[in-house]
This record gives sequence, structure tokens and C-alpha cells, in this order.
Amino acid sequence: MKKMMYRGIAAIIVSLASLFVLTGSYYFIYKPEIPAELRK
Repeated sequence: MKKMMYRGIAAIIVSLASLFVLTGSYYFIYKPEIPAELRK
């Protein structure tokens, strides 16, 4: 039972990470300039 829960949590983390990477790469490809707030 616990193994199933860990597998579900891992799947959620992996999907979130891949989504973040995809949106991040999309953002950087189409908007290479970084906002001033993030350039610290």
C-alpha cells in the first residue's frame, strides 16, 4: 500500500517537473529576455 502511494507521489513530481521544463524551454525560446525581477 505504501509503495503504491510513493509511486503516485513520484509520478506527480515527475509530471510537474516535465511540465515546468517544457513551459520553461518554451518561454526561453520565444522570450529570451529575462525580466528585471529575476535578474538578481
